[in-house]
Amino acid sequence: MKKFKTILFLIIAILVILWLSWKYLAPDASLSITANTEKEIDQIVNAMYENGQFSGAVLISANGNIIYKKAVGYANLEDSRPNTCDTKFRIASFTKPFTALLILQLVEEGKIKLEGKLTDYLPGFPKEKGENITIHQLLTHTAGITGESRIPNLIDIEKEYYSRERFFDCIVKQDIVFKPGKGREYSNFGYALLGLIIEKVSGKSYDELLQEKICKPAGMKNTLGDVTAQPIENRAIGYNFNYFTGFEKASFLDMSFVFGYGHLLSTVNDLYLFDRALYSDKLLNKKSRDLFFNKYGWHYQKYPYGKGSKSIRSNSLDGSVNGFGSHIQRIEKDTVFIVALRNTKEYKKQIVVKWPNYMMSRILAVMYGEEYDLPKKSETFVIFRTLLDSGHEEAEKLYREIITKQTGKFYLDEEEFTFFTNELNGKGMVDEAVSFERIYNNE
Repeated sequence: MKKFKTILFLIIAILVILWLSWKYLAPDASLSITANTEKEIDQIVNAMYENGQFSGAVLISANGNIIYKKAVGYANLEDSRPNTCDTKFRIASFTKPFTALLILQLVEEGKIKLEGKLTDYLPGFPKEKGENITIHQLLTHTAGITGESRIPNLIDIEKEYYSRERFFDCIVKQDIVFKPGKGREYSNFGYALLGLIIEKVSGKSYDELLQEKICKPAGMKNTLGDVTAQPIENRAIGYNFNYFTGFEKASFLDMSFVFGYGHLLSTVNDLYLFDRALYSDKLLNKKSRDLFFNKYGWHYQKYPYGKGSKSIRSNSLDGSVNGFGSHIQRIEKDTVFIVALRNTKEYKKQIVVKWPNYMMSRILAVMYGEEYDLPKKSETFVIFRTLLDSGHEEAEKLYREIITKQTGKFYLDEEEFTFFTNELNGKGMVDEAVSFERIYNNE
């Protein structure tokens, strides 16, 4: 019996190794741009917009040329101001690659060392906490600087204005969560410290250096730091989707609190120019670009696409901040660049406002010749809303209609059914929850 278990274990181990080799070492697919590519991508974007799953702007380029560009939805719902490809969206955590790039530029200039200590550049940081923290560790989230999930009153303190000094003091007060270099915790505050270092070392504001060292060389005219309450032309408003009441303005966030890691505004057009500049020496020399893409800035990973188990090596990064989301993807071998910026989010699960794989896996399938289906609506949510708006009888009638005649337009997820049942119970809507269960149990 023991021998059988050993053989079985070895067989399973070999199969796992073979599967991982196929998944991660198999050659990437070939780009397949046809006369129908633009039309197919447009069908995906339009379907997501019509389903209420996406509002924002999309730009796609291949071999250095823009092959698709479109904006849908509204930058401001109150005055019906539409999104455009020049609308400025909060790009959230895609701010981090800009911070990393500015750090690498200062390294090239000899003003910062990657193995230099945090306390070398910000001597006000307590020595007992920061003397062993390096710039490298801040860039790689291995410094032990706390992640925001550990801050119990985050939702309150992020609404307040922070001068650079006050923000620094807020970070300093947090505990170091592990010995520097001995763990990893995604830390927005670590990148905020890098932003402060940039200003301290350069003697200029982050935005001044951004314009001088990145935006001007790349030709970017619509990328800048967002300042709460400051009028900024063509800035989008962020919205959260509430399952009971629909779109609402996102909860307030003072942008001073996301300095260095989430405070930038940009457009799909500008981010395309940023991508193009990274194929040259305009922003970084080759050595620094290798560090940027392999260690510090915009990392390589395998991104899934299509109906099967295909994935492709790309630089991919998602960002999320109150009411906004960003997805930026770069496939170097084909000089493919995909950016989607949105000004809608869901306040809990991603059911109605889908993001980002729901869109990107389909777009990549079009571009690399894989099978895909058009985006579908959540059957569960549609029944949920009909129940609330029109009652049990209409919801049941629609349910029968969907499962017999409209299966191609909707998808069914049992976890979503449980989720919405819990949402109804959580609101004290017990009768509606029972009615919802009866519909799905065919009672």
